[in-house]
Amino acid sequence: MFSIKTSKGSVSFNRFVGPFINNKFHPTLASTPVKRQILNPCTEDLIETVQEASAEDVDLAVQSAQAALKGPWKHFSGKKRRNALLDIAHALEKNLWKMTVLEAACGKPLEEAKFDIEESIECFRYFAGHADKISGSNFATEGGHKSYTVRKPVGICGLITSFNYPLNLAAWKIAPALACGNAVILKPAPQTPLSSLMLGELIAEHTELPAGVFSVLPGGEDVGSAIVSHKGIHKVSFTGSGNVGRKVMGGAANSNLKSVILELGGKSPLIVFKDADLDQAVEDVFGAIFSNMGQNCCAGSRLFLESGIEDEFLSKLKDRVKQVKIGDTLDEAYDFGTMVDRVQFERVMGFIENAKKEGKSKLLVGGNRHGEKGYFIEPTVFTDVDETSTLAKDEIFGPVLSVMKPFKTIEEALERANATPYGLASGVWTKDLSKSEQCIQELETGVTWVNCYNMCSVHLPFGGVKQSGFGKDLGAEAMGEYLTVKAVTIRV
Repeated sequence: MFSIKTSKGSVSFNRFVGPFINNKFHPTLASTPVKRQILNPCTEDLIETVQEASAEDVDLAVQSAQAALKGPWKHFSGKKRRNALLDIAHALEKNLWKMTVLEAACGKPLEEAKFDIEESIECFRYFAGHADKISGSNFATEGGHKSYTVRKPVGICGLITSFNYPLNLAAWKIAPALACGNAVILKPAPQTPLSSLMLGELIAEHTELPAGVFSVLPGGEDVGSAIVSHKGIHKVSFTGSGNVGRKVMGGAANSNLKSVILELGGKSPLIVFKDADLDQAVEDVFGAIFSNMGQNCCAGSRLFLESGIEDEFLSKLKDRVKQVKIGDTLDEAYDFGTMVDRVQFERVMGFIENAKKEGKSKLLVGGNRHGEKGYFIEPTVFTDVDETSTLAKDEIFGPVLSVMKPFKTIEEALERANATPYGLASGVWTKDLSKSEQCIQELETGVTWVNCYNMCSVHLPFGGVKQSGFGKDLGAEAMGEYLTVKAVTIRV
């Protein structure tokens, strides 16, 4: 057993011995086992030590998945898959507090962590509703032939997730993959494997999913590469950086041309017009960039304000930032946490220090480490940011907002907002319907929010364009990602 202390008392967990395969934990098959220490980024104290998987474990997980696909899982009806997904949701709901604590121990405030687990539960319930409704299409008979389509599961899916929303991002991929009848091999981020490992434990204890259908392989790049290059895996869905996304595409192409979903980075623009409700816009912009301490692929990191409102808006935003309570995320008294680890902390602080030296912007608020222990960074806002600066161009993945120079026309705002290789998300604030519609049509992003932000409803597809990737998580569209379509013609 290991335990985690919170402001409400200690919470105990069973130890996760190693990779989760065949509905149980077992020591890695690696000849030289690798153990990773999972640290609390608020205190830098040890939470648990996790034995990482290896290429040999990937082989075992694939063999187990193949057996399940040929055996009991093959005969699970849509109704039984639906019920299994509902059982997962129910098990998570019964263990809501424990799962919340595991997520919060990774540097996420308790309230945000609880919301993420609740969203994961809703995700499993939503896709449970799709599991028994998979169907093809029939076509009118012509020339004595009958034609129709059949939709079948892809097979074995390798799912590789990021550290910023450990269980939620996993649920986005696991739920539709299982609903379609696939087998799943999940590789959580090396910094945040605990909630995914506990999910495996809950699935084994509370569902009828056959052994081999769901595996969890904690580990780093070696495990991810083994999954991507494995010829027995038919699909890879990856959430992470663009650089790693390119490696995933290359590995998929060089192995068996497996299909790929990529949800990559962003440099999302926020456009606030002078006719907007400024108080609401300030609150939304604050959430857009500082939710999860900026560790969000669709973080609204570039702010464009219409000329004439910048002084009032920035004064209100500065006041809002000063209300933040930074501290231990396992204590409900605090609402702003940490970077996930020292590597991410140093990376983000490097951007901040470079911006101070570069002199292409002005520091409005923040810009420092908070405290002497832990990986806390103050919510930071730079103004008058030059379009050529690193602040304007690079994804920082931390609590850093770049306020660009004001714009005068909607055409100027759109041109500058689109001047990035990324295209994940965008936000617009205006009371003018025609302005919002023009922005919706012309912003080069996969998601646009108007007078709100970060509303990732489970029934709506999520994914980017340009160098933010391709393919969709969530929504009915996600079901299509995990199914193949066979065309059938019969002479009658």
